[in-house]
Amino acid sequence: MEPPKRMKDGAPKMGTADLLVKAVQWYIRRQAGLTRKEIQVDDHRWVFLQGGKGETILFVHGFGSEKHLWGFFPKAFSSSYELIIPDLPGFGEGTRIDSAVYDIESQVRRLNRFVEILDLKSFHLLGISMGGYIAGYYACEYPKKVKSLALMSAAGVRSPVESSAWKQYRERGEILLLYQSESEFDKLLSALFFKPPPVPGFVKRYLAERGRVHYPFYMKVLRDIEKQGVDLLEGRLGKVDAECLIIWGAEDQIIHVSSVEKFEKELKKSKSVILRECGHVPYFEQRQKTVQAYKGFLASLPHG
Repeated sequence: MEPPKRMKDGAPKMGTADLLVKAVQWYIRRQAGLTRKEIQVDDHRWVFLQGGKGETILFVHGFGSEKHLWGFFPKAFSSSYELIIPDLPGFGEGTRIDSAVYDIESQVRRLNRFVEILDLKSFHLLGISMGGYIAGYYACEYPKKVKSLALMSAAGVRSPVESSAWKQYRERGEILLLYQSESEFDKLLSALFFKPPPVPGFVKRYLAERGRVHYPFYMKVLRDIEKQGVDLLEGRLGKVDAECLIIWGAEDQIIHVSSVEKFEKELKKSKSVILRECGHVPYFEQRQKTVQAYKGFLASLPHG
C-alpha cells in the first residue's frame, strides 16, 4: 500500500482527513454499541445512532454539530439505557432544504414527527446549546412525553449577564459560531473551551473548508432562529412537568452561566450543576463530572 500523499508542507491531503473522520466516527459507534440508521420523516431524511437497552434517552445536539460529536459521552449510558442520537434536520447527514425554515418551533415539530415515526411514547430528553433550546421547547409543547429533561449550556433565555460572544455580536456583528478560515476556527475553539484541545493542522484545514461550505446555510439557520426569537423559553418553562437537570460550565463564553438563574426560577422541579474550569461543552471538557452528574440525576428518578 502506498503511503498517503502529502502537501508541500508535509501534511496529509484532505482525503486523508476524510478517512480519519470516518474512522473516528466508526470507533465512536463501536465502543458504545451504536448502529447507524436512516428513516424518512415527511420531507427530511433523518440519520441517527441507536443502541443499548432500557428506558430511552434522546440526545439533541447543538448548532453546527452532529450525532458523532457527542463523542465518548454516550458510552457511559449505553449499558443501562437505549440511546437515540439523531442528526437534526439541516445538520450532519440529515436532509438540508434551502427553502425550508429551521427556527426552533419548526425543528421541534420535526423532532416530534421523528419521535412519532419511531413510536417513542416517553423518554429522557437531553440537549445542549441550540439543542437545549429545542429540548426545552419540546418539553413545554409535549410535557407528557418527557420523562426527564437535561439542559447543557442551553439557549432560549436572555442571560442576566451578557456573554463575550453576545457582546461581540452586538458591538461588531461578528458571529463566533461561524467560520471560514483556520484563524476563525481557532477563535471558535477558544470561545467553546476553557482549555481548547489541540487540533492537528491538516484537520484544522479540513474543518475550515467544511466551514466555508456550510457557511451560507448555517447563517440562514441562525437568521431563522433570530427572526423567531432567541428567548422563547422565557415565560414558557412552567409548562414542563418533568424533573430537570441543568449543567453549565462556569467559564462559558457562548451563553453566560447566569442563564442558570432564569432556568432555575421558571422550571418547577430542577437541580443545577455548575462545573469549574469548563466552557460551553461540558460533556467534552469535563466528561467524567458530566457523566457523574447525569447518571446521578437519572438514578434519582422514579422508574417504571
